Amino acid sequence: MSLLQFLVTDIDQAVAAVSLFYAQHILPFVRRRSPKTVIAAAVATVFSYQIYRKMRIPRNLQHIPSVSYWRYMRSVLSGEGIDVRAREIVLPVLSTSPSGLYLRPKRLGWAVAVADPVAIKALFFRRDDFPKSQGFVQRQEALAAKYIGAGNIVTSNGDVWKKHRMIANPAFHRSMPVKLFGKLCEKMMVRFEKEGQGLENVDVPNLLQRFTLDVIGLAAFGYDFEALDSPVNHKVQTYNAINHGTRDPLYFFLPFLERNFLWALPKRRELHRKMDDMNAIFYSIIEHKRISLASTKDKTEDAEKDLLTLMLEANEEATDAKHRLSDSELRDDLAVFFLAGHDTTANALSFALYYLAVNHHVQEKARKEVIDILGDVDDVIYPTAAQCSEMKYIYMIMKETLRLNPPVQNSTLRVVQEDTHLEGTFIPKGSTLSADIYMMHHNPKLWKDTEKFTPERFEVGGENDSKRGIGLAWVPFGNGARQCIGMNFSFAEQKVTLAMLLRQFTWTLPEDSINKDRVVLDGGMFFSTPKDLRLKFSKRF
Repeated sequence: MSLLQFLVTDIDQAVAAVSLFYAQHILPFVRRRSPKTVIAAAVATVFSYQIYRKMRIPRNLQHIPSVSYWRYMRSVLSGEGIDVRAREIVLPVLSTSPSGLYLRPKRLGWAVAVADPVAIKALFFRRDDFPKSQGFVQRQEALAAKYIGAGNIVTSNGDVWKKHRMIANPAFHRSMPVKLFGKLCEKMMVRFEKEGQGLENVDVPNLLQRFTLDVIGLAAFGYDFEALDSPVNHKVQTYNAINHGTRDPLYFFLPFLERNFLWALPKRRELHRKMDDMNAIFYSIIEHKRISLASTKDKTEDAEKDLLTLMLEANEEATDAKHRLSDSELRDDLAVFFLAGHDTTANALSFALYYLAVNHHVQEKARKEVIDILGDVDDVIYPTAAQCSEMKYIYMIMKETLRLNPPVQNSTLRVVQEDTHLEGTFIPKGSTLSADIYMMHHNPKLWKDTEKFTPERFEVGGENDSKRGIGLAWVPFGNGARQCIGMNFSFAEQKVTLAMLLRQFTWTLPEDSINKDRVVLDGGMFFSTPKDLRLKFSKRF
């Protein structure tokens, strides 16, 4: 075969793959959003060009093992769980990589995924060599970018990031509203009994999503979503619609749809309108807090103040105006706290309850610890911060839960500033890197019986401690200076919730559960959620 024939055949195969992928996966998405054939045809043209241009691996990255572009994209767009994608698509490639690095699709291109403890440590600690990518937040026409904003603590770099951290860090250290966690958990436990089929069949993820939304609303802003009392109220519906819309994989991988075709996507336009309404609420709350700050400053203990109040106080205390956050920066940070503190904690608690349901000995051991600390009287008790710090086994359960189901599957993208090497692999300048947290936590080369729920991995001297000399093998919240600022806040919320539930109830998995053999995951690119998880609770007193 001549070189020309080879090239023609290669191009034909690529075009055929693009056409088939469009027909099977993209066109159904577009048709559901707009029945107009002309729109579908326009999208087809733009899509085919963009994908054909971006699907090829750059020459300077071809030495790194890569997953199949088509298989990976098909998995994401079909709603397949991250566990299936990891097991069937990623692990076979990762097992051939001597450095723990591999290539996977990103938004119309490729990123270097890092699933090696030593390489991930370098990624997290060398923040000047690998700053956060700005490509996503600079495109404010995207709903997700509009939601988190362009000036937030997660995506900013350098002096801008330091300014955000100086204001937000004291707020998170001073705020630990365990009383709020306890009161809302008590309200949630009442809902266990009152809704649906009562304790016989509790929709755990649904109730925990509502519980954590009320928590983050009150803890971040002092804003009551009333999700536990009224799950279909306008505030909850607006927030949930925006939240779900930001995670639509179609618009994430194909950003030109929102940029060029929003006029033809009425449902998407409606989400943008709701985002504008939500922004108006955010700014109204900030202004109201600022006005009322002087009269409330010394009337509430710091631990129970909301984050916005504490950040406004820190803002006022900043001696130099250039170290203060603007209203838009405050809004962006609080939006990120919502994103990071709502679904992530709800999912972590859902998974923890599942693992305790199917591992009765672990549930009993955890309950004994809680009773030893809080007592076993017939009454609702709110754990204090000091009591939470005594819950060593509960902490191990949480850490093992987060190993198996980390809050986010991957870290945000970093940009390589100069040609470099990670674990012997050359990474050219301008490449993008991302820590593959899920894959590293499930790598059988790193963890014994990797799919088994074993909290004892995290006891003193246990398996996790043995890995400390080889980098970072457990990073559900990242690490280094840019570790998730809300980590301790989330841990406290989880400890209070698990402790109160363990004192009040025992629980099991129904015999007919789809999660009987293993937890089934809903599809999602960023967060993992258990699918149709219902548990049977029994009162202890």
